[in-house]
Amino acid sequence: MSIRKALRRKYFSESWLLWSAIAFGIAIFCWVRVRVVGEFDTSQFRQIVDLLPKDWRKFSSVDFDWLVSYLGRTALTLDEPMLLMLISSWVIVRGSDVVSGELGRGTMEMLLSQPVSRMKVWWTHAWWTFVGMIGLVAITWLFMAIGIWTTSVEETSYMELNLGIAQLPLTFAEPVTETIEMSSKVNPLLFVPGVVNLFSLCFFLGGFSAWCSSMDRFRWRTLGIVAAFYFLQGGMKVLAMASESLSWIRFITVFGYYGPANSIEAAQKSFLNCFALFKVGTQGQLMPAPLLNNLLLLSLGALFYVWGSRIFKKRDLPAPI
Repeated sequence: MSIRKALRRKYFSESWLLWSAIAFGIAIFCWVRVRVVGEFDTSQFRQIVDLLPKDWRKFSSVDFDWLVSYLGRTALTLDEPMLLMLISSWVIVRGSDVVSGELGRGTMEMLLSQPVSRMKVWWTHAWWTFVGMIGLVAITWLFMAIGIWTTSVEETSYMELNLGIAQLPLTFAEPVTETIEMSSKVNPLLFVPGVVNLFSLCFFLGGFSAWCSSMDRFRWRTLGIVAAFYFLQGGMKVLAMASESLSWIRFITVFGYYGPANSIEAAQKSFLNCFALFKVGTQGQLMPAPLLNNLLLLSLGALFYVWGSRIFKKRDLPAPI
């Protein structure tokens, strides 16, 4: 057996249970989340949203009229903190293990005593993290699609009086309820740009976690640093959305470049929008488009992976305690 295959088998045996548990959690969450969307009629949901204070609309990065549609509400699955925490757990846990995890367990010296280079250890570990990441993102899309294919929705409408220039709904009449398949309202392929954006964010978090691990010897400290960074970045995005004077903070937080709903909305209008680098905001300002968001996250993730590999290659590793 080659060294590369032995390393892959080692990393697989260490992480397959974690990956399986996260994959199961993602599958159940995505399926249930889509089913819940189907429980609310769009017209009824619009009435609920209209009761919200107008100031709350600034917390949405997409148009509210699109947001209350079946596609918009289903797209928000990718923005759910539970989903982000589940899929981020994989890249953070695995990224933090590459150096500080081995050092903390006292197994790094034994690993490097074999005929294997540090670069092979680093990039084989990154490869398995990358493969697991692709699998989790694919499961996210698949079970959102399964939820759409297995859900029926009820739409309530009123008889309308044709006035020639307008249609007047007869709200005093008995409403008509019709049951239809959710797949007739939502095309699962439109979620692909949003899922790509999710993958880009996870790739960045994996690179950042591995970079932190390359400089530390205690895994608990690496995890603490990455977790603090994660919640700090999330808080900065909320702050940027809450205050117009602090909206510039959005461009210095990685979560500011994570907007799967924006990518899906753009793809619905025209799939070519997914390949634009910039777009015009609601106030006429120039903003990064989905493609630029993904390129920035992927580039930063790759930078951290390469930077971390250089640190690991030249670093004097401490002796096991």
